[in-house]
Amino acid sequence: MSVPLDLAIVVNTVQKNKDLWRMFFAQLAKHGGVEYPVRVFVDPPTVSDELLVSKGGVVQSVHYYDPTQKYRSQFISCIRQVQEEYCIYISEDYILYDAPRWDLIREYQDVLKGNPRLSFIRFNKGGVVDVNYPKFKNRDDLYEMSNVFPYFYSNGAAIWKTRDLERIHVHGPDLHIAGNNMDEMFEPAATKTCRELGIQGLVCYHGEPKRGKYHHDTSVFPYIATALVKGRWNVSEYREELEPLLVEYNIDEHHRGTR
Repeated sequence: MSVPLDLAIVVNTVQKNKDLWRMFFAQLAKHGGVEYPVRVFVDPPTVSDELLVSKGGVVQSVHYYDPTQKYRSQFISCIRQVQEEYCIYISEDYILYDAPRWDLIREYQDVLKGNPRLSFIRFNKGGVVDVNYPKFKNRDDLYEMSNVFPYFYSNGAAIWKTRDLERIHVHGPDLHIAGNNMDEMFEPAATKTCRELGIQGLVCYHGEPKRGKYHHDTSVFPYIATALVKGRWNVSEYREELEPLLVEYNIDEHHRGTR
């Protein structure tokens, strides 16, 4: 397969979730993701990175962040080291359960290249408000998003202009991903930052069904969103996709528990 050289897959993870790495990277390799540079953001290991670097070339680079810092500062320290102009930003619990449409993803990269005002294309429709977005130009699969809506910014799987993703974090508040209330969480706060910076984006949608309350599936990048909820396996929403993978990779679901 012919691939562009300026697109990386950026994986944000943490050592406490290393029990997911074997399944995550194996599924990524199985479904073609290793055709692209895979760049991992992670806190320093207590022993070694053997699990990351022994995957037969799955991971091209590992970038360590300071675990004493908040998520936003951690991310900036790593994203600045990614040289590719475009990136697919995901987490270690975004487990692929089928092959992505790499042909469409390359088309979406061309859309971003040809439209200076656009910063990203999200792979699955969703959010707190399920909005019927207007179509983007003459395409039937891409829709304009408005940065006035809640959760315009999301850490869900998307293809980004790398420097725009970095810019949102540089100008955004220094917060963690999670918190006791919305004011302590980076995602909702970053939507305001996007408005201030004039960030615009699209979402792709091919009529996929809704999954749970807040988002639709994506046939372009079919992933479990997310495999962990509060540290437990998300079998309530993804039983059909997740349980066979837990068996295949010999993972005892009782170790973490399920929800």
